This record gives sequence, structure tokens and C-alpha cells, in this order.
Amino acid sequence: MTPETHTEATSDTPTRASLPSTSRRRLFKGLAGGTGVLLSVQAKTALGAGACRSPSAMMSGNTSPRPNSGVTCSGGRSPGFWKVPQKFNYWPPGMVPATFNFPVSVCATGMQGLTLANVATKGTILSSKFPGAPSDRGFWEVLAFPNECGGQLLRHLAAAYLNSLAFTTPGAQYPLTTAQVVEMWTDLNTNGVYCPGSMVAGCGTTGWNQQTVISYISNMYDINSDLGPDPDLCQN
Repeated sequence: MTPETHTEATSDTPTRASLPSTSRRRLFKGLAGGTGVLLSVQAKTALGAGACRSPSAMMSGNTSPRPNSGVTCSGGRSPGFWKVPQKFNYWPPGMVPATFNFPVSVCATGMQGLTLANVATKGTILSSKFPGAPSDRGFWEVLAFPNECGGQLLRHLAAAYLNSLAFTTPGAQYPLTTAQVVEMWTDLNTNGVYCPGSMVAGCGTTGWNQQTVISYISNMYDINSDLGPDPDLCQN
């Protein structure tokens, strides 16, 4: 699978609020390949308003804030959060990060000069959760080094998978289940287009490509996503 490159919306990109309502509908409804541009503008505003909007709701043109059963969303944490060894204590139960043959200072932050060559044990393997993904790569590896370990799509899906397990409580619930994250991978890996199974009538022209899925996931990062105070790693 060819890696996709995520592009951020710029200050020159028109916001949803600046467009007439008819233009908003036209932009949103007909774009299989270009929906990611609109999502990159809208996603943070939508979740910031407390709207748990599923992919099927967005594909069907539901662009109005509508909380899902009164639950406020969490946009989850980014790959940059999950890959840092000092954050491994936040990995959900059952998900195992890598271990290293390189000393990681508990009093420092960041990647500490780690490379793929420093991986001693890979932890949870990608293909154990995403059938058809590289069988020789772990979650940490694709989070930290996506270009060598499966690509940007798997990087963001790996973060989404961790988020779906970490943010499950009312008031901080991730809008995707683990099954939905896997479904995204399966559809894209098989057909190149994601269409939620809950849309029994199909997606028509609104199915999402890789870049649109990346935009949907990545533009939610860090919204209502506190996992608690970090321990003071330098205290005895």
C-alpha cells in the first residue's frame, strides 16, 4: 500500500462558517476524493461543540452538531503521544509497546535517539489487529517510523485503535470503536474506499479514500483528551 501524506488546512482555506449553506452542502456531499479537505476544516469545530459524529453520519450529510446519546467526544491522542516511551504507562490493557536495547532516561522526554535498530521486542504486532498489515512490525514501530513500517494510514489507524480503547468513559468517549477502526483498514486495504457497514444502502459517491480517513482521525487529536497527570518521572 502506498503511504499517504497528510496535509494540514491553511489559513487560506475557507471555513464552514464562511460559506453559504448551499455551498457547504455541495462541498460535503459529492466528494469521494476531496472530502478530506472539508473534514480538515470542520473536524475540530464539530467535536469542540460536543458532537459525536460518526463517519456514517458525516457521509450522509449530517453536518449539524448532534451529540450521540448525550456523550461528549474525545478526539484522542496523536501518534506523537503514543510513541513516546515516557507515555507507555497510558497504553490500554492488552496493548503492549516495544522494549529497547537502548537506555531510555526516565527524566527526559521525547524519543531519546531511538531507532528501529534499538527495538528489542516489538510488542503488539500490527497484523494481530489489522489483518493484512505487515506481520513483522509492531504498533510502536508504525507510530514512530511510519515510512518504514506500513505508511501513514496505518500510523493513524494505530493511534485510533489505541484511542478507541483508552477513551471509553462518558464525557470522554472516542467516536470510533475498535471494530470500526479495523473496518476502515479492511475496506481501504481491500477496495481502496471506506464505507461503514452500518450504511446498509451503501455510500454512493461519498466513500472515503485513505487521505479522507487520515483527515477524519487526525483532525480530532487532542480534543477533550486528558488521560490524567503525568507522574513526576524524576522523583524517587
